[in-house]
Amino acid sequence: MTEGWTPRFPGQRPPFQPGHELSVRHGVYSLRKVDPVARELVAEVLADPECAYLGKPRWRGALEAWARAEAQVRLLMAYQEGLAEVSGDGVGDLADERVRAAYALLHRAENRAARERSRLGLDPLSAARLGRDVAAAGVDMAKLLSGLDHEGNDNDDKGVKHG
Repeated sequence: MTEGWTPRFPGQRPPFQPGHELSVRHGVYSLRKVDPVARELVAEVLADPECAYLGKPRWRGALEAWARAEAQVRLLMAYQEGLAEVSGDGVGDLADERVRAAYALLHRAENRAARERSRLGLDPLSAARLGRDVAAAGVDMAKLLSGLDHEGNDNDDKGVKHG
């Protein structure tokens, strides 16, 4: 892309090359930054035997949405750690609009990640609720099947033929 390019004035830099990262700040809007982290998170969750249910196709969209939000949280945390290190105060220059915007983005990403985590059963409370609901459904199914069995036995006693 820079072949044949000549600067128009002294000190002019060459044009950006495709795939450059010079304008990337934290990367939360860059699929090249978010997707690898999100894929790693999905793989980590699916490797957990207690989360095997998330491997079913119906969970895929929700799992990917959670992973993208969680990846954005991680990228923003890393960005803010860098800003805090530069400022030396552990927070960053809150007078800087970019720092405040990053904190606002982090807040939204954390809320989205927490909401998705809860929907998927990835936090302790939602995991317990999901386990309770699955157990209750099993008990209800057992009662239903037991009731059908008793009903069938009652009809046998009355001489009703099953067909």
